[in-house]
Amino acid sequence: MKQLILNEERFGVKSITPLFKEKEEQGIAVISRYHYKDKDNVLFNLRSMRDGGYMFRMYDGHYCRLLINGKLMMSDTGLERISNKEFIDNANGRVLIAGLGLGLIIHNIIDREDISEIIVIEKYRDVIDLVSPKFTHPKLKIICADIFEWKPSKGEKFDTIYFDIWADIGTDNLEEMKKLSSKFKSFLNRLNPKCWMNSWMKEYLQKMKRRESRY
Repeated sequence: MKQLILNEERFGVKSITPLFKEKEEQGIAVISRYHYKDKDNVLFNLRSMRDGGYMFRMYDGHYCRLLINGKLMMSDTGLERISNKEFIDNANGRVLIAGLGLGLIIHNIIDREDISEIIVIEKYRDVIDLVSPKFTHPKLKIICADIFEWKPSKGEKFDTIYFDIWADIGTDNLEEMKKLSSKFKSFLNRLNPKCWMNSWMKEYLQKMKRRESRY
């Protein structure tokens, strides 16, 4: 557990790993712990930092990951914590999140006084059944629905809106991010000077697309 504490201090984001057992399963969803050993994966880190920068570097430690239908959906590695830190820092008031995942970002904001309510839209019922028991909190409401089909009630407003539904990091995600931003922009509470809306890794993907257009 000492390594987990060190990692939390490094990233400024609490690990989700202690909440889960070695392996938990529900239908198509599987959560398991694993130990990443830096000394056994030197080349991986060198390639990752070359291609993606410091954010993609892996650190020795214990982590957990979520697989859906056998495909890695997310983990609580440094990449996930660093790339979600902006949301965690900006979240306030009434929060709408698309994508439950392991509940990493919920874990990091749910007890804060400046968070009044968190509504999560999650597509997979098995993920909800597996993860939601870890977060029995009156502020939290989880709805099983596809974020592209679900719509808030007329006149409903959120102070923070965040889309985090992508398993892969690729510029193809930008088109879906644009659609979601357009769909939900009228539900953002612009009377709140701290209102904030964004998608996971959006700025990084925009930079990647600009680099691709040069070649």
